[in-house]
Amino acid sequence: MCNIGARSDLAALLRLTGLIIWDEVPMQHKLCFEAVNRTLQDIRRCNKLFGGIPTLFGGDFAQILPVVKNGNRGQTVDACLQASPIWPHLRVLSLTENMRVRGQTNKINNLCSG
Repeated sequence: MCNIGARSDLAALLRLTGLIIWDEVPMQHKLCFEAVNRTLQDIRRCNKLFGGIPTLFGGDFAQILPVVKNGNRGQTVDACLQASPIWPHLRVLSLTENMRVRGQTNKINNLCSG
C-alpha cells in the first residue's frame, strides 16, 4: 500500500477525485498498480477497482517493458500489468486513426490543391 494517511489532505483529495489518467503504463511494474488500487480502496472504503474511480491507462504496449533489476526474462514479463490480477478487469481500447498524420495529410492536400 502507499503511505497515505486516511485523514491527510491527500486522502481527502483522492476521495473527491473523479478520474485518474495514468500514462506510460506498460513500462511500470504491476506492483505500482496493485498498491494504488489497494490504497484507493482503503481510503475510499470501496472494494471496486481503484476505489471506484474511473481510471484511464495510456501507453504503447509494443514499447519497453518494466525494468526488473538483475531480473531475467521471466521476471520481467511477470512484472507487466498483464500479469497482474487487475488486468482481467480492464477494458482495452485501441486507437485506430493517427490524428497527427491525418492533420498533416489535410495540410499537404490543401497546399497541393491551392
